[in-house]
Amino acid sequence: MDPQLTILEVEEHYGVTGGGQGGKPVDGMGPGMGHGMMNGYGFDRYDSRFAGFGSMIFNEACSNFGIPVETALSDLGLPKDMDPQLTILEVEEHYGVTGQEIASYMAANMQQKPASINSRQQLMMRQQAVQNMRGTGQGMHFMHKGRFAYGNYTTFSFDNSSGEVSSFAVGGDLIFNSVTVSDFAFKEERVAGATAVYEGADSQIFLHDNPMGILQIRAFANKTVVFDLAEEVEASMDTELSDSPGDAVIVNISKNNFAGYLIVFKNYLATATGDEPIEGPDARVSDGRVTVTLVNNSVVMFRASPMDPVLMQTGYRYGPHVAYMHQVLSREIARGRIGAEISLRAGGDNASVVNYTPMGVHIRERDRDRVVLEVNSDLPEGRVITINVDNETVNLSSPDRIRLRFNGKVIEKAGNIDELFAGGNRPLCYLLQENETATMAVYIPEFSEHEIIIDIEPEAGEERAGEETEEEETTDESSEAEPAPAFEFGAGIALVASIYVLRRRKQ
Repeated sequence: MDPQLTILEVEEHYGVTGGGQGGKPVDGMGPGMGHGMMNGYGFDRYDSRFAGFGSMIFNEACSNFGIPVETALSDLGLPKDMDPQLTILEVEEHYGVTGQEIASYMAANMQQKPASINSRQQLMMRQQAVQNMRGTGQGMHFMHKGRFAYGNYTTFSFDNSSGEVSSFAVGGDLIFNSVTVSDFAFKEERVAGATAVYEGADSQIFLHDNPMGILQIRAFANKTVVFDLAEEVEASMDTELSDSPGDAVIVNISKNNFAGYLIVFKNYLATATGDEPIEGPDARVSDGRVTVTLVNNSVVMFRASPMDPVLMQTGYRYGPHVAYMHQVLSREIARGRIGAEISLRAGGDNASVVNYTPMGVHIRERDRDRVVLEVNSDLPEGRVITINVDNETVNLSSPDRIRLRFNGKVIEKAGNIDELFAGGNRPLCYLLQENETATMAVYIPEFSEHEIIIDIEPEAGEERAGEETEEEETTDESSEAEPAPAFEFGAGIALVASIYVLRRRKQ
């Protein structure tokens, strides 16, 4: 080797990093060097423009991917006056923004796509880029960086000057190029855990990092919301699920094997709506966009039918029972008959709780194979809550042993999801498993304060080590945990789910 090579040239040509002992990064230099730089940080297997990315001039990289230099500098947290003629490795050396981070940014935000890249390859690139930006081991959680929020399931960017959500994706699959709310008048943002909230003068935008990729826009005045569809995304009015005029409006959203819904309905969380239906909300589909008209105390929500595993969505197909269940859930959310959805997924300590009606949901205990929920409300009629789990939360290898209990008693199982919405005076539950995930729905016939326990029924002769009796647990837990207040609408609801602090059970 020529000893006159610089350290950066050694790193580029031979893969020996310029970090500290053992190749560890120093002085703020992060991962993404060495062989990663030589082979395009893993993206050149999809896109040849990443070949030799580390030695590429920053200005050239931006031009190749159709991103203005000024935008890239701002998004990456680089100085506005940075010399754009620096190579990617020189940027890494001088400013500590790694080549891996820059490559991931380009992959996730490219505006120019060569014809040689198909939709599957682009999706795989985006998924890899998001995971690179997030790191590992965080579960459901938004990693907030500048205008971007990178979740395990949901990713997007938000421009507070225009109040626009852009590059909205679920599992790396780009669904909306942009979502704009008329006269948003941005006031503040709160991003923490699995929830992001953007407050406008008379509207709110909520985004949740959960398998449904939920996005909600709540209006307190007349608003127009425009959803610009991403490439290959299709939208169509759903006449089967939508109710009569003046009630809910549902739009089907699909992309290859992806399915979801835009739902326009009454805001059941608003205290002033009463029991009467509201008139005026509407939606229309034309020219690659969905235009939604909202009135005071109405909501438009995007909800995907969840897929798993998150990094293999291109090969996923919905089972017929799963597809039907999510059709029913979307319809009943619009009717105000689902109180809340809880997601406990992807490891980590965060949960996602999405409220649709005034209901307090508190995750009182969470351990492998045991979840204890406390639910309370002042609603005069029963509601259904859903709990979405994966194999990391509850062992799904023996679904027949999964037990749901309501105030200490085993809940009767329904034969289909529709039974839960037929009313009645006894609790019912429904469980549907798909691959390594399961959705559980529980009908609560009347409200005060209730406890729902999800656990695994012991096999004959088996005793659960370290488990107290149910009586003792109830007494001990209730003495420690105050009841969660019913969901209040307004600033205090900002982070409903991330919001709930999970207390892991002592072993």
